[in-house]
Amino acid sequence: MGIRPRILLILILLGVSPALALSLFNYLSGARVIETELREVAQHDARAVASDVEKRLREREDVFATLARSTALRSLVQSQGEQQSSMGLPGDLQAEVKAFLLSSPKYTVAIACLNKSGQPLFRAELSKDADNVSVRFQAQDFLPDSVKANERVWTVADSTPLRSALKRESYGASLRYTIPVFTEQESAYTPRGALIVDINLDALLNDAEAVADAQSNSDSLRRSVIILDHDGNILFHTNSALRYQVAVSALPSSFKTIAGAMKRGETGWQFYDSTDGNKRLAAYQPIAPLDISVAVENNYSEAVRNLRFVGWLEAGVTGLLGLLMITLVWLILRRTEQGIERITEGAAAIAKGRLDERIEVKSSDETHGLADAFNAMTERLREQIAREAETRQFASFMRLSAMLTHDLKNSILALSLLVNNMEQQFDRAEFRADAMKSLTDATDKLRALVAKLSEPVRSLSGEFKRPRPVDLIPIINGVLARTIDSSESEHHIEIDLPISLVAVADDERIEKVVENLVLNAVEAMGTKNGSLTIKAGPAGDGFVFFSVSDTGPGMSEEFQRTKLFRPFSTTKSKGVGLGLYTSRELVRALGGRIDVESKQGSGTTFTVVLPSGQIRKSGG
Repeated sequence: MGIRPRILLILILLGVSPALALSLFNYLSGARVIETELREVAQHDARAVASDVEKRLREREDVFATLARSTALRSLVQSQGEQQSSMGLPGDLQAEVKAFLLSSPKYTVAIACLNKSGQPLFRAELSKDADNVSVRFQAQDFLPDSVKANERVWTVADSTPLRSALKRESYGASLRYTIPVFTEQESAYTPRGALIVDINLDALLNDAEAVADAQSNSDSLRRSVIILDHDGNILFHTNSALRYQVAVSALPSSFKTIAGAMKRGETGWQFYDSTDGNKRLAAYQPIAPLDISVAVENNYSEAVRNLRFVGWLEAGVTGLLGLLMITLVWLILRRTEQGIERITEGAAAIAKGRLDERIEVKSSDETHGLADAFNAMTERLREQIAREAETRQFASFMRLSAMLTHDLKNSILALSLLVNNMEQQFDRAEFRADAMKSLTDATDKLRALVAKLSEPVRSLSGEFKRPRPVDLIPIINGVLARTIDSSESEHHIEIDLPISLVAVADDERIEKVVENLVLNAVEAMGTKNGSLTIKAGPAGDGFVFFSVSDTGPGMSEEFQRTKLFRPFSTTKSKGVGLGLYTSRELVRALGGRIDVESKQGSGTTFTVVLPSGQIRKSGG
């Protein structure tokens, strides 16, 4: 991907996208505010409807209880044991009943009275025509349902009105109250009659909803009120065409969960989808005295319509401004990219070695300065390459000198040890034979060093013989014979070697490694009596090992971690620090490794692990 698409992508991600995200966030925040407001309003209105219904019921119940305590009514119940005709009712009682019915013609439908035996004494109901409202009394031929009382009335101890289940009448939903008419002091054992009052629940619910609507905080919203009984039937709906139907059939299917919660008498709120495609929020509240529930719903989609329009408008304006900005940046970047492409082509040519290439950019922006910087850098690079060629030649010579110096030092040290031993043991024929062999080997090594000086390129490239199975034991013994005389050494020499130990290696390389490790161990112990241990054997998994241990001063963890095996790093006062580095590289080239264990004051052990050949165990 080029720089222009990347910058445009960054511009979209960091500029346009956050602006669009902010627009979405503002819309969602506004929607949450509206949702909270609608929920609070709906919950307030639902509580208001429920509270007003309960209040009106309490008022009716107080009036019913007052009428039941009427002296004229109690006297009638006390004196009459059989049915009475309307003409037989006392005038004051007849007037009192008539006044009671006419005082609230909207709510009270009929009233009946039973004697102490549960037989009806009279029934009075409102009769309405186009001109007036009158009261009609009935003394006989009662319909059974019209004078059916709540059976609990004969056992209660006070005049509290008893509610019966809701019924559906021709005028709508009806609620019946039964109130005991005590002939003596109120108690559970006092003889009593019964007062039965039927009220028009539809009228009461209509008035409660109208009062709550007048007090509502949602004047700007079209709301609906739904009242369900415990069976899920619609007792009241703002749309009167839906009244007295089953809620799950008459209302949208998404209202089913709300209807279930209302039937269970729960309090809460939910969303549902109406048949017109709008989303509505309904808050529901039980009306405990009647075992019914009221829900007030508001049109959420209508409430957020203006907010949605503003949100889309804001998003559109943001997108348009972002598009204009992207177009402008695209044109600017296109011009800049052309200059960068020219610089890139020139840089690629320089990278391929065409150091005489010059980058020409006609624009006056930053790319012009960048092209000048590349041209200046190319000029300096040509000069630097020339200087580095000379430096590499000198460094190659110094590296070869350091390697040859190290090998020469080891050879001189071996000869020095041989000369020191000759002063004391030259009279021994066995020693003279070993000494001659050692001198011959040392001479061969010095010739090899001279050959390396004659062929520096081959010497630096590290060309050696192809690895083959070699026996390590003769190589180790030969190195020990040249460098250490166990009978005269001031150090204790411990050798633990098998008869034969075959490894896939280069004998010349391994001889150098063994010699370097042994000489390093001897030098580390110095003139103080120490202990030198040489071991070898199988290492498992197709490998063999040999180790060289000394009791010298050891090495710190810091030195092992940062300098050990680094070229030109050493703890000795003399030397160039190439021995261990060279040894490790030789062993690695053979597919092996060198491990080290050392602590300051406790000596050092170097272990060389190599690919194995066949190992023959010692018989003794």
